[in-house]
Amino acid sequence: MKIRRKIPRILEQEDVARMFRAARVSKRDSMILKCIYYLGLTNREVRTILCRDIDLGRGRARIVNKGKGRWMPIPGDFGREIEEFAGNRRGNVFWGRSGDKTISDRHIRRLVKKYAELADVRKYEEVHPHTLRHSYAAHLKMSGVSMADLQRMLGLARKETANIYGYIDVMKSISKKD
Repeated sequence: MKIRRKIPRILEQEDVARMFRAARVSKRDSMILKCIYYLGLTNREVRTILCRDIDLGRGRARIVNKGKGRWMPIPGDFGREIEEFAGNRRGNVFWGRSGDKTISDRHIRRLVKKYAELADVRKYEEVHPHTLRHSYAAHLKMSGVSMADLQRMLGLARKETANIYGYIDVMKSISKKD
């Protein structure tokens, strides 16, 4: 039986940049959006990333999900931002309301939607944290990253899951010709 996958929504890079600008009002919210996009994180990964998982000396972050770990490169300027944000904190990079509890999945979803609306992203109500992750993956694929590297970077177990970004890449190039 063949499984049909829905094509994920991909934001344009300008939409993502506008969301980042809208989130400047809150350093924590800004860092959450940037971690999802620049590191390709899932909600769970945002909630569980630890300060000790960030290795700025090597320009990478260790991402752990479901007991498996992977190293993600930290883009240049973002490394300085995350270092400044995390400072000398211990434990989770992102905290919840009380300042020491883990941020909730629901809160992450709300803030992504909030900044999509503030950034005037078309159909903002359909923008979710995974939309940023999908956008990150599609933008990497369009910049020439191989499917194998993309699969590794996203921590995907199945090659077929990563293949959707190859399809998006082809569709984007076709739409630019029209």
